[in-house]
Amino acid sequence: MLRNKMIAAVITLIIGIFIIPLFVGSSYSISYGIYGTAFTGPAMLVAVLVSILIEHYSKIKNIIVMYLKHLLCALAYSLLFSLFTSNKYTFNDSIYLTVSFSSIYITIFVIFDYLLKFLYKGRIKNSH
Repeated sequence: MLRNKMIAAVITLIIGIFIIPLFVGSSYSISYGIYGTAFTGPAMLVAVLVSILIEHYSKIKNIIVMYLKHLLCALAYSLLFSLFTSNKYTFNDSIYLTVSFSSIYITIFVIFDYLLKFLYKGRIKNSH
């Protein structure tokens, strides 16, 4: 489970390198994506830990419900990040960026986590 989540986190960060420049700056520059990944990398570690806790303690294993739980945690984390890192002049911009990034990142993360889990289960069944 941890291996799949770490792989999903790395794939999410790699895809995020190309998504972040769409939101930052007036022209597309991959350097924005690389710089942004320095901030989103630690957040993905938190996402992996929270995802493990959600899967372990969740009684409903429906993918939609699991995604909504992940999304709520991501939005709460982005709100806390915005509160602690911005002042009253930059809060609106900060909340916009963090909510946008967190919802996009967690969507990508949950999709790849689910696909890896599905592929891994299929590979185990076919090998026996």
